[in-house]
Amino acid sequence: MSYNKNVNKRSCANERIVVCMQMARLGNFRLKITFARVSPKLAVFFTVCAAVVYNEVLSFFVSSWQWPNLPPANEDDLRVLFVADPQLVGLRDELPLLGVVTRWDADKYLQFGFFHAVGYVRPDVVVFLGDLLDEGSIASDDEYMTYIRRFHNVFRMPAATKNIFVSGDNDVGGEGFDTKQQWKIDRFKKQFEHSKPGNHNMGISVIKHVSFQKISLDLGEQISQSHIEMLSDMRAQSSARYRIACNHMPLLNRLPVEVSKIIEILQPHLIVTAHSHLFRLYLCKDCRPQESSSNTRKLQSAWKEQAVDIRNLPRPLFINLSDVLQLHEVVIPTCSYRMGVPNMGYGAAVISKNGQMKFDILWLPSRYRQLALYVAILSLIAISLLMSGLRRGYLILIDMN
Repeated sequence: MSYNKNVNKRSCANERIVVCMQMARLGNFRLKITFARVSPKLAVFFTVCAAVVYNEVLSFFVSSWQWPNLPPANEDDLRVLFVADPQLVGLRDELPLLGVVTRWDADKYLQFGFFHAVGYVRPDVVVFLGDLLDEGSIASDDEYMTYIRRFHNVFRMPAATKNIFVSGDNDVGGEGFDTKQQWKIDRFKKQFEHSKPGNHNMGISVIKHVSFQKISLDLGEQISQSHIEMLSDMRAQSSARYRIACNHMPLLNRLPVEVSKIIEILQPHLIVTAHSHLFRLYLCKDCRPQESSSNTRKLQSAWKEQAVDIRNLPRPLFINLSDVLQLHEVVIPTCSYRMGVPNMGYGAAVISKNGQMKFDILWLPSRYRQLALYVAILSLIAISLLMSGLRRGYLILIDMN
C-alpha cells in the first residue's frame, strides 16, 4: 500500500511538471508572437517619439523637480528672476539654411526654460543682465527689429511682472574692437527701457523695498566726472531700504581702483552681474563703506575680495543684505546652451523686508546631451538602413547567380 502511494505521488508530481513546462512553452510562444507583431520600423518610431517627447517637454519638468523650495508668495517679500546672456542667435554668423534650424532650436530652448522658471518663481520683477542679443551691437535697424520681435516672443512676461533691462557688450558694444557708441545705447533704451518699467530715473528701478541700480561699466572703462555725477544722482534716487547694483560685467574680481569709487558712491547691499556665462560668487570683506564714509583710499586699502567655493556651501544660499561688513557679488550663469558651457540656468531670489535673501540657480536640462542622443539615434538608424541595404543587395546577387 505504501508503495502504491509513493508511485501515485510521483506520478502527480511528474504531471505537474509537465503542465508547468507546457504553460511555459505556451507563454514563450505568445511572447514570440507579440514581439513578432512589433516590426523594427515601429520600434524605431516609438523610440524616436519617446526621445523627442522627453527632450523637448519632459526634461524641463524633470529639471524643475530639483529646483530649491522657495518661500510661498508673500506681499512682504520681493521675488526676483535674474536672466543672463540669452544672446538670441543672429542672422550674420549662422549658415543661411542651417541658421533657420539653429535659431529656431535656440529660441525654443530659451522659451521653454523661461516659461518654467517664471511659473516656478512667480516673480515680481525679471532682471535681464545684458547680452540680450548676440549681434545687437552690429545689427542694422531692420535686423535689430527682427531680433526685438523674437525676443518678446521668447520671453513672454506675465501682465503684472515688471522688467529691468541692463545692456551688455553684445547689445551696445564695449568689448574688444566693438566700441560702445551713443547711438547703440539710444537704440537699446528705445526698445527695452520703456517696457513695463519701475522707476527708471537715472538708471534706478525702485520695486517694493529694493532699489535696483543699473550701471553699465565695461572692463577697463575709466570713471569720468560725468560718471561720478550720474552715480551720485542714482544714489540720491535709491529711495528703497536695500540697494542692488546690476551690471553686465563682473565687478569685484577687478582691481580696487577700478570699482571702489562706484561702491563708495552707490553703497550697494548686493551686486548682481553676468558675462562669464558661469555661476560665481564673490565676497568682499570691509569693502562696503558706511553711509557716512567718503574715504576712497581707506576703502581700497581694506579691499579683501575673494571667490567663494560654492561647492561647499549649503543650498539654497542665504545672504544677509543688512550685513555691513560683507558685500556679495552673484554672477548669474547664462540661460542659453549656445554659449558653449555645460550648465545653464536662471537666478531666483526671494528678498524679505529684513534683508534676508534666499537665492539659488534654477538649472536647466543639458541641451548638448539631448542633441547627442538625437545624433546617436540617427546614427543607429543610418547604420541599420545601410546594413539592410547591403543585405538586400547581397541576396539579389545570390539570386542572379
